[in-house]
Amino acid sequence: MSFVDRVKIGLVLKLGSEEVTIPAGNIKRVSVAAHGHGFSATVEWWMVSQQDASEDKLFAHFIKQEPAEVSLTLARAHAAEGITAEPLVLPGRVTGRRVRERAFKDVKDGPVLHRRYQVRFADAVTVLWGQHFPSGIWVEQSLQEVFKAQAPPGVKLAFQWEGTEAKQPLHALGLGAEGNTASFLDFVHWLQARENAGLFFSPATGEYALRDKKPEGGKPVPLPRRDVATVEVVLPEPGRAQVSVLNSYVEAGTRKKELENAVKVEGVKHEYLLTSPLEGDLTQRATVEGKRHHPAEPELRVRFKRYPSMTLALNGLYEFAAGWSTKLYTQGKQYRLYGLFIEARAKSADAATDLGDADNVYELDVKASLELASDATFRRPAFRAPRWPFLAEGLVVSEVGEDAERTYQAKQDDKTSLEYYRVKLPLWEEKEVLMPYEPHQQPGHFYFPADKGTRVLLAFDFRAVRLERFLAWRPGAKLPKESQGNHLLLGKKPESETSIQHVYQDAKPLMRIQRTSDKDTQLIEVAEGRLKMLVTQKK
Repeated sequence: MSFVDRVKIGLVLKLGSEEVTIPAGNIKRVSVAAHGHGFSATVEWWMVSQQDASEDKLFAHFIKQEPAEVSLTLARAHAAEGITAEPLVLPGRVTGRRVRERAFKDVKDGPVLHRRYQVRFADAVTVLWGQHFPSGIWVEQSLQEVFKAQAPPGVKLAFQWEGTEAKQPLHALGLGAEGNTASFLDFVHWLQARENAGLFFSPATGEYALRDKKPEGGKPVPLPRRDVATVEVVLPEPGRAQVSVLNSYVEAGTRKKELENAVKVEGVKHEYLLTSPLEGDLTQRATVEGKRHHPAEPELRVRFKRYPSMTLALNGLYEFAAGWSTKLYTQGKQYRLYGLFIEARAKSADAATDLGDADNVYELDVKASLELASDATFRRPAFRAPRWPFLAEGLVVSEVGEDAERTYQAKQDDKTSLEYYRVKLPLWEEKEVLMPYEPHQQPGHFYFPADKGTRVLLAFDFRAVRLERFLAWRPGAKLPKESQGNHLLLGKKPESETSIQHVYQDAKPLMRIQRTSDKDTQLIEVAEGRLKMLVTQKK
């Protein structure tokens, strides 16, 4: 449902050191899709040179590749009686540019006197985090520290998300790994979907808040009846699954926890599977899943019949007060604005019409999506899930013995009593991560811990790491290829070790066991037709 109204629109372009203001009279088309977490927009306008092409000061800067910032302002041309309204201001960064030139044959040398410009832009986080693909490791740091390390210059982050405060043993991001298509922005929405949180953008302050509860919104603004064409109530269908959390850990005290769902259908299940030796992990996951699967409350779709006369504020609260029927479903309820969609086309598309005017007559379509203020359901855009695990190399650390000794060490966690290897990561400033002290690919009756300096390939999940495989032979373990042999090398160093070899000499098998301890050497050698035992001591 479209309508015609006079609107005051302003566009400010900042291209490097140059700042250009475009008035409403020049602007012929505006398209805005704003959400609680950010926005995207497109604006088209004419620049007209009356006598000489050099009058267009914008073009030389517009075609450069330097970053461009934009601020779009929309407001009614005439304030409604009794209502004080603030304009809608959307600050952002350019994501696309176009320009169409019009030359005139009847003018000498056909100079370009008309140019129709177009910019596509979005809020700063959508633009910059959407192109951000970091790969990094954070040890004993909070999620807040991870986010702040990724904040572009000028972007303000606020946190009302309890889960981001505690320090974690590990945060790992491999968004630059081959095969990953998820950006840091995708990661943020993925993580918040998993942990039941949301991202909220305030255009007025330019602040982004990461929250585990919806913003309060302040005092609700009355929605004028004379502005509205239709109000539609949308009733979301609740989930019908029996939600459960399962723990496959063999020695788990609790293997399954079911969550309440009064409207479930028998036989329909949503089972979240984890494997953890910690009982608290299952309890914590069950709490989060209970919030994630809480049914959404009814919401509204509002279409306007004139440009709204009240302040339009993303994540702001609104109510249906004076002028509305007391019998309507919306009466007595407060709603939060989480979606705003504006399409505006100038009644006159001619380049020379209304030039320089502060307002213009547009054919408009304005729609809003509102949710109940009590609705705890988080809304977010579609996103790509980041790819885990990703692989990176490290070196096993041990402080036992001397530097040259191939010792091993297990570090015990004071809180959980679990044991871990320490692994150093040369790529990330020699940071150390904790890898489970487990048999890994070996059967349990083999006890061969990874020793100091062992080069290993690690598989990183978001908050965990495991051994993928070993990458190099131990010094002294590799045999000449001609021997076609096998070798088991045990011990700390060449002066204190045991070597067990099976090789071929003259195409016949030979087994050799040699123990070395400083100057003492004992050797057992079994070959075709002979058994050799030798004990030596060097002087």
